[in-house]
Amino acid sequence: MSSDPNAPGPGGWAPLPTGSPAGPGPSLEEEERAMRSGRGRMIAFALLVLGAIVVGGGYFLMNSGPNPYSVVGRQVNGMRAENFDSFWACALPRTDASDIRNNEQLIGEIHERATFSASQYAQLVRSTCLAHLNDHVQPLDSLIPTDDLRAPVEALRTALRALIDGWNAYLAYLAALSAAYDRESEDATRLVGAVARAWFDYKVAFGQINDVVREHVNE
Repeated sequence: MSSDPNAPGPGGWAPLPTGSPAGPGPSLEEEERAMRSGRGRMIAFALLVLGAIVVGGGYFLMNSGPNPYSVVGRQVNGMRAENFDSFWACALPRTDASDIRNNEQLIGEIHERATFSASQYAQLVRSTCLAHLNDHVQPLDSLIPTDDLRAPVEALRTALRALIDGWNAYLAYLAALSAAYDRESEDATRLVGAVARAWFDYKVAFGQINDVVREHVNE
């Protein structure tokens, strides 16, 4: 008979099978609590990730929208081409208005046409050309500039109104002439000079707007 107390049989005990737990396992309640705790952590993590995606997406959308300076620049340049430049192409036929560099040149071009036929020139500008400037007013007044563009945009509006008023006063003068047009007369000099000043002020304000736009678009 074996004297080994670990041997099975009378007077001995059988060793535990290899891999068996040393004590009782977790209860069913403990396992459920652990599962619930794990699911809670997973849900919390998923919500955290979702929140980050939403915040990141909102930031991307806000920063990927159109540049407000680009928007204003396109609008102002479009208005100039469609309205301001079209007016001068009509009012100064056979002359490229982009070649006019100063007030004196512009004044000479206007006087030349009025001298040839004051009544015909007045009719052309009033019936055909002036509508281009009038159509410029409402879109320009509706423009919403950034804070640093408010001053030059307002200067552009002021210059446009002065240009329209100047032309209306000059056309009324031409229509009322009872003698030949005299470019040296006080009234002709004053009225055409007012038109030229408004033209110059418009171009200055337009240039200031584009300077600000370029600064922010190219930064």
